[in-house]
Amino acid sequence: MREHRLTTSSTGPRAAGCRVRELDYVPAPDLIEAAQLRRLASTVLAKSPDDLAALAETNPLLVWEWIDAFRKERLAAEAEARYWSAAAAALSTATPEAVRTAAE
Repeated sequence: MREHRLTTSSTGPRAAGCRVRELDYVPAPDLIEAAQLRRLASTVLAKSPDDLAALAETNPLLVWEWIDAFRKERLAAEAEARYWSAAAAALSTATPEAVRTAAE
């Protein structure tokens, strides 16, 4: 499971009530990759089927790499969803009946 977190300064300046990122913050490579993959998926979804077919025809290996990257991201997201569901289920068995009903 990936950890998505934004480092903020607790003593730094505030803008409109929000913490401002530290200037020395460097995102982890997996966060950069995830952001790039999201942008790629957005671009792919904006393309027409004809554009995607042309790309697959001219560069099938690249398209295959993208499909594989999207598949891996989906599998990771599904695993993360199962993790959160298991945590919620564990809590629902240990809480009063009213909270258990509200969680469902």
